[in-house]
Amino acid sequence: MGTSINCLIPKEKNYSIEEIKLKLKSVYNRLKPEYSKLEKHGTFTKNTNGNWWINLIPSENGNPEYVTGEGDGFNIDIYEKLIHIGCIERFSSLYMTDKNISNELYKIIIEISKEFRKSDEILIGAGGFGETDHIMDMAFSENADFEKVCAKMTELNGIPATELTELKDKCWYLKK
Repeated sequence: MGTSINCLIPKEKNYSIEEIKLKLKSVYNRLKPEYSKLEKHGTFTKNTNGNWWINLIPSENGNPEYVTGEGDGFNIDIYEKLIHIGCIERFSSLYMTDKNISNELYKIIIEISKEFRKSDEILIGAGGFGETDHIMDMAFSENADFEKVCAKMTELNGIPATELTELKDKCWYLKK
């Protein structure tokens, strides 16, 4: 289930490019051991160094302006009402213990999201096989808020997991 990980959180304020870079670098500096373990045992994360490229994508052809960036096996997209944090590691890495990276992967995702939110609200879903495609489109093109994407995920994928261990049987996790 899922070839990647998508995380959505409510966008609580606007950030400059420099603020975003500083927040992401701060997470890396605090979690170097976790990034190192992910680099060593993950399938796709390579050469972590805490450097991110971040760009403002201007509005054009009817598409809204947004900020996007990549670094250390993760990506970020900051839309009008939501922030997307993605990871190239397999979704199953969150709940399967054979690679022994689930704790580190979850901790990095949570710490990145905490840099951009005060609330506890977080949605983590499987990417790559369509489970989160619709809500990602809603976040980008419809300026959907957190409540709207949670309702759509429930409609499309059923009741979410409330514990990571439940992800073996469910394609998304929700904390409100």
